[in-house]
Formats: sequence, structure tokens, C-alpha cells
Amino acid sequence: MKIAIVGAGPRGLSAAERVIEWARKTEINVQLTLFDPYGPGGKIWRAEQPNYLLMNTVISQVTLFTDESFSGEGPIVKGPTLYEWTQTEAAQYIQQQQPYNYLELLKECHRLGPNDHCSRAFYGMYQKWFYTYLATRCNEQTSLTFFKEPVTAVRAGEDNYYVYTQSIEFTADKVILALGHQENELTTVEQELADYAKEYRLFYSSPKNAADALLALANIPAKQPVVLKGLGLAFFDYLSALTIGRGGVFSRQNGRLRYETSGREPIIIAGSGRGFPSHPRGINQKGYGEAYQPVFLTETYLAECRKKGQVTGAEFFGYLKKEVEYVYYTCLIEEKYPHLSKEAFQQLFIQTKGAPESLAHFEKQDWFDWQALEHPETKKTTHESFRSFLLEYLKWDIQEAEKGNLSGPLTTALDSLKDLRDQIRFVLDEGLLTNDESQKWLWHWFTPLNTFLSVGPSVERTEEIQALVELGLVTILGPEMRVEMKAGQFITYANLFPENRYNSHFLIEARIPKVNNEKSLNPLTRQLLADKLATLHQLALADGQIVKTGALLIVPATNQVITKGGQVATGLFSCGIPTEGIHWLTAAAARPGVDPWNMRDMDRIAATIFNS
Repeated sequence: MKIAIVGAGPRGLSAAERVIEWARKTEINVQLTLFDPYGPGGKIWRAEQPNYLLMNTVISQVTLFTDESFSGEGPIVKGPTLYEWTQTEAAQYIQQQQPYNYLELLKECHRLGPNDHCSRAFYGMYQKWFYTYLATRCNEQTSLTFFKEPVTAVRAGEDNYYVYTQSIEFTADKVILALGHQENELTTVEQELADYAKEYRLFYSSPKNAADALLALANIPAKQPVVLKGLGLAFFDYLSALTIGRGGVFSRQNGRLRYETSGREPIIIAGSGRGFPSHPRGINQKGYGEAYQPVFLTETYLAECRKKGQVTGAEFFGYLKKEVEYVYYTCLIEEKYPHLSKEAFQQLFIQTKGAPESLAHFEKQDWFDWQALEHPETKKTTHESFRSFLLEYLKWDIQEAEKGNLSGPLTTALDSLKDLRDQIRFVLDEGLLTNDESQKWLWHWFTPLNTFLSVGPSVERTEEIQALVELGLVTILGPEMRVEMKAGQFITYANLFPENRYNSHFLIEARIPKVNNEKSLNPLTRQLLADKLATLHQLALADGQIVKTGALLIVPATNQVITKGGQVATGLFSCGIPTEGIHWLTAAAARPGVDPWNMRDMDRIAATIFNS
């Protein structure tokens, strides 16, 4: 059996590992071929990028291996987590490979602890090593080949597929697409900004990974104002590129992070719809496999929902909020109310489903405040400037994160959202929410809020913003950012504070493109849609409106692609980010010890192939 995998980032490599282990288990002859122009690790994790571009997950919580927690059908084959790799084979492998930045990578290898964030290039080296490991798992019945070329087309034959690059035509029985992030055609608003920039000879950078924008960023002169649109994870990458990448240095003085300028930095004005940078991830205190166990969204409750065939968004996400509050108050008792019985509180909170009567022993100011978390500006007083409010907010945010994700009430509560992802995936995969409810509650409300609260950068990155705001190198506008095209320049302000306006000749969309396969610039995605070998996922709402989610249409349980004609392409699979909208939170890294969803997802693809 010939199997092709297109894309060799974490998803593609995990798919390859599952195929190889299933081939060993079933003793079926397999010729496995991977395609990626950037080699193992793919584009996002390529070694050729600056070491200031970091992973957002601590390295003890990243793996490419299954372990004893794995519940998939395929074999369990253990191996080192990213942290364990730094302690064993990493240094020797990096010295053998000698990438251009190998001395920096070696230094990084020796200083990394289990709860540190490594560079993306370093994670890329782990993936390259993993590919060499996969070769050792091949026996006489299994072969592994790599083509460092982009796939331009996949076409269906009678009972197989033809995979095309610029130099070869490859025949495959099964094809797994692991395409990752893709750049898109510009939206109407983005095109207007780009056209305006061209007309007035301004600088405009469309949404993309910061590593792909570095050459363009070099055109932004020192001490000139530059506007960054977006305050999520990509924003921190652009911020690093325009500061550390310009020769500036952060150092710790008396416990505080300070920034020493190089004189080559631009003046950065940044904003977004929400108007605040993502919450930092708390200092990790969780050990291997340590995860919060729900008290409301239990297996029994979910089984009841499945039996009924539905659940409302208000009920499900209401319980999810109560889970977060339960964690918060449990930690708060330990921190501030040691005289209270934790067990008695927990029993009452569960019994009353978190009703106000269960909170009678807590001061009102200590009550969990969802409104303040969603909209921090509601805490700002009228006489206070937004800048001074922001600095106090950042100080508080850093202090809370530094308490840790088992000790700090807020940080532990927000971190529990990561441990509740499978419960969310359950109601999505089982179709328990109506299309209207999933759009309203999951995609429009919870997903952006979850990203803001629990998918943030390291604490140090937030400290860097604090230092840069204090220095005057960075200005955060506040909520409801606006960008206007007037007088041959970009004018930006926050709708809540329109009196503070800033002019610039430079505008950066500091975010990665949304998943939108219909507008993808990837030639392969465009070809699959044009040839009707794939089609787009869409939802019909109660009022007759059709919503395009951006995902490729697949069978959720197997990831098999569905054609324009509605047929299941039994040998063609799509996984990971291009399926976001059918699956949820597809970009998350696999965490060891907690039966990670992405490992199970790849195993289901392998099971479908080998069981057929």
C-alpha cells in the first residue's frame, strides 16, 4: 500500500508515526512518502528563523509520542517529550546536523528547564529528529521517503490518487493532507488598505506568520510610528521582531524586566477589538498528566446529553463557567480563607450549582467576575488615563500569572479551561448543539474568549509589554480599534477613546490568517476545490442563513474528505488546521499524559486506512 502525507509539521509527522506503527501491527507492506518544501517540521517550525520567536507551550507539555494515557485503537509507542529530548539526545543531534544557528540552539538546549518556552526553531529540530527516529521504526515491510517539494495537485484515479509536484508524479492508494496554516486572498477591507498603501506609497503587511514578514519589516525605519493591528499571539512575535530583532535587550533589574533600546526601534501603536493583550499563561506547576477533573461536565452528564440527543449552549457553557469558578474558589480558600472548610464549600457549590448562597463567606470583591475578564476596561475609572489603567492591569496580570497554575486562584481557574477541551469537543463531535447554538456559543462567544484567557504567551512576554509601555516605545490604544485612510496616511484610534489619534505610514496586520479554505492561496487547496475533489463546510441556520465555516468538508469521525458531489473520498484525508470549524482548537500541541486529542485524531485516520 502506498500512502502519501502532504505536510510534515507536527500533524503530518504524527500521522506518519501512526501509519508506521499500524503497519508494524498489521504486517501490511507500506510505502510511506512525505512531502514538504521546508523538510520535517514544516514552515512554521523551520530551523531558519530567529530564536526570539517562541513556542507558547512549556516544553514539558509537548510531545510527538503516545504514552500509557493513550486511548486510541493503535499501538502505544513511548518516546521522549520535548523536555526529555533536551536532556537526552538533543545536543548530540544538533551538533550532528549543524544548522546555521546550531550554537544558539545548543545554548538553548543546555539552559531549558521543563517549564520554559523554547524557540520555534528548537521545536523544529525535535521534529527533524523525530523524522529520523521514524526511519528506525521501519522494517522490511515499510519504507519511508521524503520529498522536499510542494505538492501542487492531487487528482483521483480509478481506485487511487496521483500526487503532483513540479518535478514528479506519484501514485498513492491513500493521501493524508496535513496542510497547516495557509495564507489567504485579502478580504475586502484588507484589499482596500493594500490599495490605499500602494496609491500613497505606504507600507501595508497582510496577515501572516511574523517569520514570513521579517524581510518586509526591515523597511520600517527607526523612530517612526508603526501600527500593529492585533494583540494576540502573533502580536508578541511582531513586537519581538521590532525590538529584540532590532538589537534591543531585555534584562532583569531588581526583579523587574527593563528594556535597553538600540535606537533602531520604531514607535509601536497597537490595538485590537478587545483592546488588551492576551492573558499570559501562568507559571506551570502541573506535573506529568496532571489535569483538572470536572465536577459538572462529568462523563455521566455528557452521557445523559448524548442520550437526549442535544444540549443548549446556555446549559453546557453555563456549567463550563461553573467549573472555572469552582476551581477559582477552591484555590481562593487556600490563599485567603484558610479558616473555611474547602470540602464543605465544594459540596455546597456542587449542590447549589454555584448559586450565590454558596459564596456567602467570600467578600464581594473576591467573587469571580466574568464581565471584568471579558471586558477589563469596565474596571477603569473615568478620571484615569487608559495608559495608567493598562499599566496597573498588566502589573496585576503578571502577579496573578506568577502565582502559578495550581496555587494562584485566577491562573488555576483559567488553566482549567485547557483541561476541559475534550468535553467541548464531545458536544461538537456528537452534534449535541444545534447549528445556531454552536455558532452563537462556541464559535462567536467562547472560542475568542478562550483564546484571550487561556492561550496566551509566557509571563515574560507580558512583562516585556509592560516594560515597553513604561518606556513609551509601545502604546496600546484600548478596545474597539479603528484604522482610517485619510490624508495619505493611516490614522488609528480606539473607539472608546477617540480623542487619542495616531498617524502612521506603516500598518501591520499582526495576526495569522483565519482558516478560510475558500480563499486559500495554497495551490493544492485551490486545485482540490476547483476539481471538486473537495468542498467547503457550511451550516444552515434556523432562519435559512448559510454560514461558511472556512473548513474543508470532512467526515468528522475519520477525517475523510467529502467531494463536491457529496461522495466520501475514502482514500483522501484532511487533518489539523484546515478542518477548524468542524473540529475545534486544531492548532494545539499534543500534551503528554492526558490522552491528547490530536494523537487520537491521527490514530483514527490510520485505523480507517488499515481496517479497510
